[in-house]
Amino acid sequence: MDRDLILAKASSMLRHLKRVREKRATDFQTFIEDLDRQESILFNIQMAVQDCIDIAAHIISEEGFGLPGSTNDMFYM
Repeated sequence: MDRDLILAKASSMLRHLKRVREKRATDFQTFIEDLDRQESILFNIQMAVQDCIDIAAHIISEEGFGLPGSTNDMFYM
């Protein structure tokens, strides 16, 4: 298993989650009115999820667990 790849993906995930925390508004009204803030948060959540998927896919491949039926299945194998 490529430990460096897993650590790089985990580090990337944490960076994206940090950006989500930085971009969240102090109140709901500010969030609703700021489309750029919403899109930045959405993008960073999507990227963090993709990092998790990449880690799962790497582990599944390296361990020879077979092909998951869906992305969701990767986390239950």
